[in-house]
This record gives sequence, C-alpha cells and structure tokens, in this order.
Amino acid sequence: MNFLRAMCLYGLAGLAFLAQPSQAADWLVVAKDKLRSVELDRSTVMSSDGGSKIAWGRIVVADAHATVTGYKSIRVLNRYDCSNRSFSIIKRVYLSADERVLREEQIEIPSASVIRPGTVDERFYNTVCPAPVASTRKDATPPRKAASLEDLGRVAQEAARRAERAKNGAPPMASQSFRRADIQLVKEEHGAKPVSKAVEAPAAHAVETHSAPADAVQLPLPLRKAPPVYVAKPPSLRSIPTRVSKPLPAPPPPAHNPHAHWSYEGDTGPAAWGQMRADYALCSSGTRQSPIDIRDGIKVEQEPIVFDYKPTYFRIVDNGHTIQVNYGEGSRLSVMGRTYELVQFHFHRPSEERIDGRNFDMVVHLVHKDLDGRLAVVAVMLERGAASAFMQTLWNNLPLEKNEEYLARAAINASDILPARREYYSYMGSLTTPPCTEGVLWLVMKNPSQLSEEQIAVFSRFYRNNARPIQPQNARIIKESR
Repeated sequence: MNFLRAMCLYGLAGLAFLAQPSQAADWLVVAKDKLRSVELDRSTVMSSDGGSKIAWGRIVVADAHATVTGYKSIRVLNRYDCSNRSFSIIKRVYLSADERVLREEQIEIPSASVIRPGTVDERFYNTVCPAPVASTRKDATPPRKAASLEDLGRVAQEAARRAERAKNGAPPMASQSFRRADIQLVKEEHGAKPVSKAVEAPAAHAVETHSAPADAVQLPLPLRKAPPVYVAKPPSLRSIPTRVSKPLPAPPPPAHNPHAHWSYEGDTGPAAWGQMRADYALCSSGTRQSPIDIRDGIKVEQEPIVFDYKPTYFRIVDNGHTIQVNYGEGSRLSVMGRTYELVQFHFHRPSEERIDGRNFDMVVHLVHKDLDGRLAVVAVMLERGAASAFMQTLWNNLPLEKNEEYLARAAINASDILPARREYYSYMGSLTTPPCTEGVLWLVMKNPSQLSEEQIAVFSRFYRNNARPIQPQNARIIKESR
C-alpha cells in the first residue's frame, strides 16, 4: 500500500492517546523507510463491543521530512472487526515534534475498509486479531497416546534396521516430512527461496501427508547420530574482464533557482511563456485560459461553497514568483458534488482577475485538489482598508532567502482570509502560471477582504507586479450567485 495513504490510516488519536492507561507503550514497527515509520502500540489492543477490537498506532516521520509535512507524527484510533477482516478510523490527530496537538479530526461516521492481503493494513490486523491457536481448530493434532510395550518393540526393531543400514555404509534415512516442514519454516521466517530445487518438495506432492494417521501413537525416536549436512557448493563463476569505458561527463550543477526559467517581464514574460517549453504551449494556444475579466455572468442560485478549513501550522516560501503558504492536511471545501483539499495559497499584485473591468490591490489564490487530481481555485480580492491579523501572521514569518521554506511556530486558519459574504462567480479556466494547465474550476468571491496599506507595501518589497495579463473569455459560461 502506498505509504502516503498508510500515513492517513495508521496515525493515533491525540486526546484518546493521552487518555489511555499509564502503562508502558509496546511499539511494534510494522513498516519503515527513510522518511517514516509505521508503528502499532500492542499494549493498547483491547476488546470492544460486538466482538471488535480497538488499538492505537502511529506514523513518525523523519525530522527532515517533518519540515515538509508540517507535523512530526500522526496518531489514530482504529476499530478492527476481527470476524469480517475490516477496520475503521475513529479519530486522527497531528502532533508536532514537542507533542503539541496541531490538528484533530473526529470521524463522525466511520466507514469500514476491507483488509487486503499483503498490505500494511493486514500486518496491523494480524497483530490485533491473531489467528486462533492450533488447539481450537478442528484439524488440530490430537493428544499423543502413551507408548505400549508393543510400540517400544517396534521402536527397537526400527533402531536395529537403521543400525544395519549404517553398518553397510548406507546413508541414514531422513524424514521427508521433517525436511518439508523445515523448508517451509525457512520460507515463512525469511521469505527466501530454497537453495536447491532438489531439496524442495514438488507442489503436487505438497498435499500428500507422510505423518501418521490421527489415531496413531506418536513415539520418541531412538538416539542416533545426526545425519550429515549437505551444503550446496556455489556455482563456479568464470572471470569476466572488465570493460574499460570512457568516463561519463559530470552532470551540470543544479540550478540555484528552479523557477528562473520564466518571469513576468522582458524576454521571459507572459508573452513568451508558450514558446519557452513544449509543455508550456497552452500558455499561448489554450482557449480556456485565466485570468479573465469577469462580466456578463448568468445570475443563478448557485449552491453555497461549504468551507471546512481547520487551524494548522504552516510553511511559507518565496518561490521566486510569489509568496506561497503550504497548508497542513485536512482542510477542505465542497461544491458542485465534489470535495477538494486545500494544498496551498499564494498572492498576486495587482489582482489578476478583474470584476466588471475593475482590478484590486492584490488577490489571494487558494489552490485545492480532489482525489482525482482535479483543481479548484478560490480567488479572494484584497483591497486597501483595515489591517488583517491573518496577513500579519504570514508577514511575521517571511523567509530570508528565496526557495527556502520556513516552518512557522504560529497557527493560522484560512477561513480568516475569506470575506464575510461568500457569494461567488464560477467558470472553467486554467492555471495563471506555466504550464497554464486548463480544466481548473475557478470560484471567485464577489466581495473582497481587506488588508492595510502597510501590509500591501510589505508584499511590494518582494513583488511589485506578478500578475498575468487578462486572457480572452472565448464565450465561456460564467455563473454568478444572486
């Protein structure tokens, strides 16, 4: 299973975790790579209602990766249905490196997920819901009977035959069932293939049983010399001369600024974007490009946008084109039958969009993505007025260098940048920067938010003009909330 998905499934609920008994944790590492470790606390496994079990697990990310994710660990409380091989998430909490709660997510209506074989899910399930022990199964081996004198006589006869074989130089007989079981043990423990096909029993013979019938007496074997161990010799390798080749040229040094290939002025400005690279072609040939001058909209009863933004810590970066804020996971909006997650937001000066020919001092674009990769961008016009505490928090954490993310110690809520009245325009457009990808749903707020002249001046110190010119509307439909 993809690790980025495993992170969502196996974190541990923050407050529930803090409320657990003060017993020592027993963390079992279920999966691990260089970026993160997926773990289960076996000491918290307990029975619940309906024959289910609950348990806590966690994802701990590496320190270097924590600066990218915005959190150090995720903890989730899961409920396991042992009879139906499924589980559901009850609660999820994101924590910082010093165990501060960054964000909580209570799952109001948990949905069951089926345990698929060979996944991290199954490893958790097998620990929480172990298989029944052999004594409880119908096919369990019955108790051994006591050995009678007749049985002991047969043992003596068998010992005599083996001694006679050894005297004649014949190799001692090995138990085929023992060999087969021994091979299986190695396969299960190490996941390795047998060293030689001659030792492994054919698949067709695997169903045969060489053990005694169920009512047979299990007898101790007489002492004998251990059979010799045959070790397969490694295949002889012939020497292959090393080909001497010319050394490859050293790769070019990485670019200091990965965004330097396009800009907002001169030879690399908007008029040249479409000719700079093949994947930028839509910037000049596209027919549904953004931004546009929004006018002549069809006034209808558009469904309200359902904003579900959560407070979170954030990472802020000057990427060479704008100031961008990378938002924590778990904040979403729902509109037109789809749910999109907020990924990041950034700013332009002046506003790229116009409304009935009017532009604004700035605009913030909140970029969202759904599970199918579709994009939805909320545009909020920003005009000169009262100071914004939200904007001041961002400016207080501005990075000193370009292309270096700064992990702020303050939390924000993106809802604070939205206007109080949230009627909007909607149309289909594109990204306003290369590669100018089309098929983007634009949701442009009709009413602006405010920030102070001083706060506008701060952004102007970085970017005086980072707005793409207005693009042709090309008879696109624009809907407007009444």
